[in-house]
Amino acid sequence: MEKVLDSEVPAAVPKWKKIVKTSFLIFTWICLGLTLEITGPTLKDLRLKTDGSYEDVSRAISGRSVGFFIGAAIGGVLVDKLHPFCNLMIAICLDGIAVVTTIAPNMTSVNVVWALFVLAGTFEGVINISGQKLILDMWLDKASSPMHALHLGFGIGSFIVPEIANPFLAEPAPTLSSSGVNTTTNRTYNFISSMSSRPTTFHPTPTSKPLSTTIEYVKGSRIEWAYLIVSIITAVTSLVFYFYQYNDRKTKTNSTKNDDTNMSEKRPGNHVVSQQNRFVNTLKSFVKIANPGSCTGGRKMYGVVIFMFLFLYFFTVVGGERIYGKFLRTYAIDELNFNGDDATLLNTAFWISFSGGRFAGFVTARWIPIRTLMIIEACGCLVSAAILNFFAYNNSTLLWVFSMPMGFFIAPLFPTGIAWGDFHVEMTGMAITFCLLGGALGGMSYMWVIGYLYDNYGYRTFLYLTGGFGGFIVLFAFILLFIGCGQGNRFEKKEEDSENEVENTKI
Repeated sequence: MEKVLDSEVPAAVPKWKKIVKTSFLIFTWICLGLTLEITGPTLKDLRLKTDGSYEDVSRAISGRSVGFFIGAAIGGVLVDKLHPFCNLMIAICLDGIAVVTTIAPNMTSVNVVWALFVLAGTFEGVINISGQKLILDMWLDKASSPMHALHLGFGIGSFIVPEIANPFLAEPAPTLSSSGVNTTTNRTYNFISSMSSRPTTFHPTPTSKPLSTTIEYVKGSRIEWAYLIVSIITAVTSLVFYFYQYNDRKTKTNSTKNDDTNMSEKRPGNHVVSQQNRFVNTLKSFVKIANPGSCTGGRKMYGVVIFMFLFLYFFTVVGGERIYGKFLRTYAIDELNFNGDDATLLNTAFWISFSGGRFAGFVTARWIPIRTLMIIEACGCLVSAAILNFFAYNNSTLLWVFSMPMGFFIAPLFPTGIAWGDFHVEMTGMAITFCLLGGALGGMSYMWVIGYLYDNYGYRTFLYLTGGFGGFIVLFAFILLFIGCGQGNRFEKKEEDSENEVENTKI
């Protein structure tokens, strides 16, 4: 087990090779942004295709978080037990996401769409742990900036994908209403297409009793083509990691042959390990993997406390990111009467600012202590959420302006959390898994809540829930800061311990 946890990339690996591999991992995160955030700009189209309510569709999309929970649980064990095959795991899971993304928009059943997003989330969970573990192993105590750069890729993919999807979205006919606010939730959708003289009608499940309105669409939805484009990009990217796996295996095979030759000369005979001993050893290794003390130098209670609040931190971070990224475009159209192109542009601008936030984290992580960064980012989210609730709820200009800092401060929270954890404890595969499980549960919970509230209590609940996210993230950031007070850099502690061992040996 110790060999698995300590199997880090040797320091002798040239820096340029680390940079190249990190670049490909960043592009992998770009593919995750493309395939997983395409549901944001296509949310209304998915609602039309499945003939469901916002609650139905948001629950279907929350399947990604259910799958992410499963994938994180599986991925932690796989990464710790099969660490040399991380590249292969990434390659296979990228292909899996590509296949699921191709199929999803062609389904008309909400339940089937949910199941497909569960699969996509499962693949995402394995990729997340494998990729982050590779970054931590390659860069060791200098992993903070590369970790932010890695997650920057997700933001890049997320701001590209609305522009990929926009030409294929359903286009509503211009409305004659002069009202700045649309309060109806029970609507009839008529499609006017050049392919047919008869308009097709969509009747969503009524969730309230306001007067119904009719919305005509001059162009039907063709989002399956957008999904196919991002799937092809993702599948092509997987080829790089098949190559890395083949190259690593070839290198290790040559070194193993030499080791086997030397060992065969020393062994007096072949030793057969009993099945019972193997089972006991395997059980012990799993217990050791799951033990919080294995990440904290034996301090079990400290490990329990720190991982409990990291779980809550990631629960809040991912939940807030999901609701704002998924519902911003929809809120702009439903509440402030944006047209489709302007709403897509707003969504794109949000993800550009999101990418800017992660790039800023990549730069500042080299100069600002990670604990200080976490507090700055969390407070930025709270201030942005408060301004949105008080001033931007009925003003399209202010929604534009203050969605940008919201994206900027939400963005680095996730990689900062991983870097903060690695600053204090050893982030093994299972440690990363525990954090991602919190994120998965948070993403699912927030999406279920926003879908229900949006349908039943009005569109402004989107901003109310965003405000709640801002308050909770500040709370957990300060709790983690308090827990980390007096705890130094774990890498410095390792150096001090090794120096003390050398001195004791000399004595």
